[in-house]
Amino acid sequence: MVKKEFTLVLLLLFMAMLPGRAQTVVIDSLLKIVAIHPNDTNEIRALDRLASELMRKDMDRAKSYVYQQITLAKELRTDFGLASGYSGLVAMHQQAGHIDSAQCYLSLLELLAQNPTNKKAKINYNNSAGLFYKNQGKIKEALPFLQEALRLLKNGDKTARAGQTLNVGNAYYNLGELKNAANYHLKALALFDEVKNKRGQSFCLNSLGNDYSDLKQYGVAEKYFLQSEKLKEELGDKRGVLTSWMSLGVVYQQTNKEDLSMLYFNKALVRAQELKLSMEEARSLFNIGSLLKQTRKIEEAIKKFSEALILARQLGDSALVSRIKIYQIALRNDQQKELDEEQTLLKNIKISIEVGSLDNSAEGHFELAKWYESRKEFKKAFENLKLGQQLTDSIKGKQVILQLKKLEEEYNAEKKEKEIALLKKDQELQTLTLSRQRVIIILGSIGLISILVIAVLLVNRYRVMNRTKRLLEIEKVRNNIARDLHDDMGSALSSINILSQVALVEKNGNTQSYLQRIGDQSARMMEDMGDMVWSINPRNDSMSKVLIRMREFASEIFELKNIEYQFTENGIEHLTLNAEQRKNLFLIFKETINNAAKYSQANKIEINLHQQDHALVMSIKDNGQGFDEQKVKAGNGLRNLRERAKEINASLVLKSKVGAGTEVNLKVPIA
Repeated sequence: MVKKEFTLVLLLLFMAMLPGRAQTVVIDSLLKIVAIHPNDTNEIRALDRLASELMRKDMDRAKSYVYQQITLAKELRTDFGLASGYSGLVAMHQQAGHIDSAQCYLSLLELLAQNPTNKKAKINYNNSAGLFYKNQGKIKEALPFLQEALRLLKNGDKTARAGQTLNVGNAYYNLGELKNAANYHLKALALFDEVKNKRGQSFCLNSLGNDYSDLKQYGVAEKYFLQSEKLKEELGDKRGVLTSWMSLGVVYQQTNKEDLSMLYFNKALVRAQELKLSMEEARSLFNIGSLLKQTRKIEEAIKKFSEALILARQLGDSALVSRIKIYQIALRNDQQKELDEEQTLLKNIKISIEVGSLDNSAEGHFELAKWYESRKEFKKAFENLKLGQQLTDSIKGKQVILQLKKLEEEYNAEKKEKEIALLKKDQELQTLTLSRQRVIIILGSIGLISILVIAVLLVNRYRVMNRTKRLLEIEKVRNNIARDLHDDMGSALSSINILSQVALVEKNGNTQSYLQRIGDQSARMMEDMGDMVWSINPRNDSMSKVLIRMREFASEIFELKNIEYQFTENGIEHLTLNAEQRKNLFLIFKETINNAAKYSQANKIEINLHQQDHALVMSIKDNGQGFDEQKVKAGNGLRNLRERAKEINASLVLKSKVGAGTEVNLKVPIA
C-alpha cells in the first residue's frame, strides 16, 4: 500500500512538470487517479491538481473539484486537504467578485493555520491572505503575509518557493518599488529555470515585462511579454495569455499603436468574460477606457470607466476604484464638474498612498495639477506637478533603470555561468562515459582474448588427453596382443613343433594321428588370430559390426548342432566400444556359446543384449542340463570368462543348477 501511494505521489509531481500541449493528458491522468483511488489521500491530491489545472481554463469545473476535495478531506480528517481547498476557494471567489465568500474561506483557513504543527496550512493562509489584500489594492497589508509565506518555504520545494518569490516581487511592483520587484522576479525566474517549470517561467517573464514597461523601456518590455505569451499558449493557459494580452495592449498604447492596443485589450476582455474572471474584466474595461480617453473618444471612455468602476467596487479593489475616479474627473467638462472634485482628487491620492500604490499617487498628483491649472491656481498646480515628478523619479528614474539593467545583467551572467557549468558537467560526463566505454572495451577485449586462449588451451588439452588416452589404449592393446601371442599362440606353436618332431620319428604308424592334432592346433590358432585382428580393426568400432559378427558366429555353431536359438538386441546399435571392450565382449560371448554348444546338451538358447543406465548388458541362457560349479573340475573356460570381464571393468554373474540350465549375465560399463 505504501509503495502504491508513493508511486502516485511521484506521478502527480511528474505531471505537474509536463509541457502545455500535454495538459489534456494530464487532466485525463488525474481523473483516472480519482477513479482508481476513491476516498483516500491520493484522491485529495489529484482533486487539488485538477482544480489548479482547470482554474486557468474552466472556473466552474475547477470550483466543483475543490468542493469535492474539501468534502473528502473532512471525511478523512486531513487538514492538508482542507487547507489547499480553502486556499483555492479564496482565490476563485475573489476572481468572481464574491468578496464575502472569499473572506469567509480565508477565515476558515486562518483557523487551520493556528495549529502549530500544520505548517502547510500556515503557508497557505499567509499566501492566500497576501494575494487577497494585494488584489484589493491593499499592497502594504499584503506584503507581510507574502514575505512570511516565503520565509516558511525557505527550505521547501523549489517550485513552491519560486512561486512565492514571484508573488513578493509582484507586491513590490504594485508598491512602485521596481528595483525590489525586478530583484525578486529574476530570483523567481532563476528558480523556475532550475526546475524547468515553463508555467512559472511564463509568469516571471510577464512580470519582468511590467517592470520595464513602467520604466518606459517598451522595447524590452514587449520582448518579455511576447516570450511569456508564447509559453502560455504552449501550456494552454487561457488566463495567463489574457494577462499577456493586457500587458501588450499597454505597451502598444504607450508607443502610439492605438489600433494594435485596442485589439489586445478587446481580446483580453472577451477572454475574461468567457472565463468569468471579474477582476481581469474590470482591468480590461479600465484599459479600454484609458485608450479611448487617449484617442479623445470621451463618451465611450466614460462608459467603459463606469462599467469598470462597478466591478472594481464589487471586488473591493480600492486602488483601481481610486484610479478610475481620477480618470473620470479628468474627462468631465466645465458644466459637469462638481464642487467636490478637488476633495475627490485629494482623497484618491490619499487612498493610493495608504494602500502603497506610489504609481497611482503620482498619477493623482498629475491629474490634480491639471485641475488646478484649469482653475488658474498655478502655484498649487506646480506643487502637485513637482510631487508627481518626484514620485515618478523615485520609482522610474534613471537610477532605477540602471539598477534594473544591472540586476538583469547579473541574472543573465549567472544563467550563462550555470549553462557553462552544465556544459562542463556534460563534457565531464561524456568524458567519463567514454572512459568507461574504453575500459569496458579493453576489459571485454581482454576477456574475449582470455576466453579464446582458454578455449584453445582446453581444446589442445582435450586433444592431448585424447591422444594420450589413445596411445594408452594402443599400448594396452599391444601389451594384450603380445601377451596373447606369447601365451596362446606361443603355446599352440610349441605344441605343433613338438607334435611334428614326434611324427617325424614315429615308426608305429601313428603319424596320421599326430598330423590331425597339428591341424586342429593350427586351425584354432588361425581362428584366435582372426578374432584378434578383427577386434583391433578401427572399422569395427560400431556396435552394429559387433552384433553382425556375433550373429554369424552363433549361426555357425548352433545350426551345426541343430540347436534352436533366439538373438535379440534393443537400441544398442548407436553404442561405440573401444578395442579392448570389443575384443573381450566378443570372446566372452564366443566362449559362452562354445560351452553351451559342447556341454549343456540344450536344444534352445536365448541371447539378449540391451542398454541399462550407463551399461551394456548381455544375457545368454540355455535350457540344458546345468551343473554344480562346486563339483565340476576347474578348467580354463570359466576362469577366462571372469578374467576377460575384469579386464574391461565388467561384472560377470554365472547362474547354473543341475537339471535347470545355465545363465551367464555380463554388465559392461560404457561412457
